Amino acid sequence: MREYDPYRPPQAPLLDQQLPAAFAGGDWSRSQLRVLGALALGYLFGLFVLLVLSLWQVLHPQFAPLAFTHLLSLLLVLLWGYLLLRLRALLAARFALHGLDWPLALQILLGLLATGFAALHDGQAAGLAGWWELGYFALFVALGFSLLWFALRLRRIRQPYPALRLFAWLVLLAGAGSASGVLLVPALLLGLAASAALAWVFFTAAGELGAEPAA
Repeated sequence: MREYDPYRPPQAPLLDQQLPAAFAGGDWSRSQLRVLGALALGYLFGLFVLLVLSLWQVLHPQFAPLAFTHLLSLLLVLLWGYLLLRLRALLAARFALHGLDWPLALQILLGLLATGFAALHDGQAAGLAGWWELGYFALFVALGFSLLWFALRLRRIRQPYPALRLFAWLVLLAGAGSASGVLLVPALLLGLAASAALAWVFFTAAGELGAEPAA
């Protein structure tokens, strides 16, 4: 039998980490966070389909663009905006992080403008192609800077989830690629990874609520 050692440090943690009341006792529930995680995975799937359709269009320029592509793009922009708004509320409740309003609003606005720009281009004459390319390029550069702004705000969180830290880095790299204007394809691939990390963030938060003892 092992003897009791009075000088051995305690094995149990000295302090219990309590979740903020705004998160654990607020409007958040485990099922709600799981639904948000599932929606983030749905966004990941939709973005992958959109990239495949775009690649098919590049390889087969003789075919007219699919109208479904623009509708899917609009739905994805709206879904991403909704997920980011819910993430903003989650970060405010869990980590007391504020100041995300402007970078989020800019992301959503630029995403909608880029979607509308692409849809309008398909119905315009070829004579405006140069102006369209310049405007589209400027939109993606501006979107990249808004992503950088958003990611830098996320980096202010103290002791974030590993998933949240990964999400912030992926958004930062995607923003840098988009702002460069020449690394759009890597930026889109990083966007795929960021949506998976966002789903992980929501599932991690759901796990925290599930780990809390019942009142």
